[in-house]
Amino acid sequence: MTTTITATALVGKVRELVTATPEATTPNLTDHPHGNRYVVRDTDGQWRGSRLIGRALLELGADPDALAEHDARALSAASTVMHFVRFGVWGQDLLWLNIVQTQESNGHPWQWAITVADLRIKGVVGSSR
Repeated sequence: MTTTITATALVGKVRELVTATPEATTPNLTDHPHGNRYVVRDTDGQWRGSRLIGRALLELGADPDALAEHDARALSAASTVMHFVRFGVWGQDLLWLNIVQTQESNGHPWQWAITVADLRIKGVVGSSR
């Protein structure tokens, strides 16, 4: 069975993760031990989210093996998101997720990433704009 993940659900899950740990950071691309991979194997051999969007995709039910396989050969984060978010993908949602990922990759706290994305992209679910 394939889980259907909507862009609205992905944005909502990212917001939920950030609300739980707003000051969390992900090491920047230079310092991150896994580069820009969304998922990595944990010490117990299980897949876990390496980056914010990867964590959100896994929590929403994305198949971890398929996500890891696509992640390994994807040319961009957007292509990975579009592969797993099949219905309801709106341009502004993808732009918003891209800004969040860029801010996260630059080592900013997750709440900062959300704030910047909300300021730049109007009309995304959960935004005050």
